[in-house]
Amino acid sequence: MTVVTWLPKYLPGISNLRGLLEGGQKWVFSATHSTDGEVVIKLIKPHTADERVRREILAVKEINSTRVPRIFEDGVLRGTPLGFDVIWLREQRILGENVKQILQRSTLSQKEILALCRHVLEALVDMGHARIVHRDIKPENIIRSADGSYWLIDFGIARHLDLSSLTATAALGGPGTLGYAPPEQYRNKKRDLDGRADLFALAVTLVECISGKHPYVDGARDAPMVLKRIEGAPLPIPKISWNRGRQFADFLTAMGQRRVDCRPRDASDALMWLQELQDTFAGSP
Repeated sequence: MTVVTWLPKYLPGISNLRGLLEGGQKWVFSATHSTDGEVVIKLIKPHTADERVRREILAVKEINSTRVPRIFEDGVLRGTPLGFDVIWLREQRILGENVKQILQRSTLSQKEILALCRHVLEALVDMGHARIVHRDIKPENIIRSADGSYWLIDFGIARHLDLSSLTATAALGGPGTLGYAPPEQYRNKKRDLDGRADLFALAVTLVECISGKHPYVDGARDAPMVLKRIEGAPLPIPKISWNRGRQFADFLTAMGQRRVDCRPRDASDALMWLQELQDTFAGSP
């Protein structure tokens, strides 16, 4: 990633620049900033520097959540040695690992499950105030930091409910990840899409964190079977040893309902429900 050799000249105040990722859409670097400390630098390649990229940046700025890494600065680098202009941003770096990496070693404990659930719901409450739907909640997009806090990342397909949709109304499916997106999202039913879509994806994620297996994808032979499972049966809830009286299982079942109107009204209601449940669990965070 030869960008490292010239980038500090374009972004004063950064040092210790190291490449983290180069994909089809962007370059990602870790760095130290003179005032912001440990940061992530992202360069967005020109063929993806469209309205969706601008909305990703806008989403994080508008949410202003303590559970979402901050964007300190963004702009456009012009006249670069690459031969083209690039959108760039500098954001808060969370030192830790994503939940998918954690699940490759083991499932999460009661304390970790409750902390993840609460922290993501807190992010979703802030998103609800900004009228933004994440649409891609899954283990890869949740980071656990060294102090045990959980952070929600990657707003690349976030839906701004007060802006026009970027997905064609006639499209057969909406953006999202197979197995986590609820029926109204992958069926592109725009009128039904709101923050309750993220509650469904969070419920699926929590079941995966408890059991170590994806409740819809594990054992499915193809994508149509996954979709059939989601639409044909309630969210499978594994046995939870610490779930006295099935309270937490009922909570997950409610968030994971196939019908939008059967889920909690919004993230605030779900968070209140969780807070009431935590009093019944010994060792709650």
